[in-house]
Amino acid sequence: MDNPKHIALVVYYWPPSGGSGVQRWLFFANYFAKKGMKITVFTPSNPRVAETDKALLHKIDKSIDVVYVDGWEPLQKSKKAIGENVAQEKSIKSHLMRYIRANFFIPDARVFWSKSAAKAILKFHAKSPFDVLVTSGPPHSMHLIGLKIKKAYDVHWIADFRDPWVGFFQNESLPMAKGAKCKHVQLQDRVLKTADRVVVTAPSLAKEFEKHAKAVSVLTNGFEKLLVKTSDEKVAMVYAGSLKAQQNPKLLWEAIAELTQENNDFALQFSLEIYGKVAESVKEDVHRLGLEKWVKFLGYQSKMELDKRLPQAKALLLLGIDMPKTHNIIHGKLFEYMAANRPVLGIGPKPSDMESLFAIHQLGVYASFKDKKRIKSTLLHWFTAIEIPFQTEKINSYQRKEIAEKYLTLLFEKA
Repeated sequence: MDNPKHIALVVYYWPPSGGSGVQRWLFFANYFAKKGMKITVFTPSNPRVAETDKALLHKIDKSIDVVYVDGWEPLQKSKKAIGENVAQEKSIKSHLMRYIRANFFIPDARVFWSKSAAKAILKFHAKSPFDVLVTSGPPHSMHLIGLKIKKAYDVHWIADFRDPWVGFFQNESLPMAKGAKCKHVQLQDRVLKTADRVVVTAPSLAKEFEKHAKAVSVLTNGFEKLLVKTSDEKVAMVYAGSLKAQQNPKLLWEAIAELTQENNDFALQFSLEIYGKVAESVKEDVHRLGLEKWVKFLGYQSKMELDKRLPQAKALLLLGIDMPKTHNIIHGKLFEYMAANRPVLGIGPKPSDMESLFAIHQLGVYASFKDKKRIKSTLLHWFTAIEIPFQTEKINSYQRKEIAEKYLTLLFEKA
């Protein structure tokens, strides 16, 4: 390409950061680079992340320029949780930390880094102009960078929302004063009205944003390729990803406890492997019910290792958020589960965008957090049967290549 289009991408999560927040834009950036675009990624030099996956560094296209920006963050060198994760602690100190996080770091604790990043990107653009700016959140302070760049240079700007902002469950878990809530609404409205296009990952969120934004498009998360099984042995149920306190499936634990007592075949055949960071409240419930023999916490694993494990599972477990107004979140791991072609037990809000995907694509069984009867009967059937007849339908449209092609056509479209 004689004069390649220059795309500036602002992301907080970038390799070697691990977790699902990295996957979307790692793949899209690579795809755009292969299509001849010039890609510059702006990301923190020392991000505060839960997990790292150094293998992802080798997946970055060599033509992509990565600019690491220095900036201050609270508790940057601390390993202790801040914000919503501290909600599990009941001490006065933790409550004070949560209050400060909720009411002084708006929209999130990365807001100070975003100020440094905005200055760096403005200087960069003055010397090497880019044709389009993409900011991806959460953290939603990335979009405040977009506001500043747009005001200074009127560059074409796409605000990419992987999750909601106002009403996001992590914010709702914090002791946020009325004034702080109003500030969130004001900032979100400014972003929606100023961005040339807003991209979201769930249809329900698009409907909410359409009232304020110039143009809204739905481009979900996806999977890179179908995962290949290496053997026919299928024993455990697998959960992959972080498991927060707000996702704690209390009735699932009760159902497992009852089934292990009521049915010997189930007790012999069932096990649940959980890969990822787990809230202490979840571990406490499992321990209280004496489920350590059947529920195993195996810690964080790289995406490469999980890609090997998922297709070998007898079934997969997906957990939504057990809070109101979370119907507009489609968890990225659902698409990774699609690629594994194994039946999924989804537990989440009803109705929801995730529930719709289960019905359309025959992904397995979806139940509410309160539907213990359905959860219990599904587990009993799946783990006393020799094999579960299962086949997903029409999931090819969720391959990241398909989604990236659609995204590429939107990048330079005028609303």
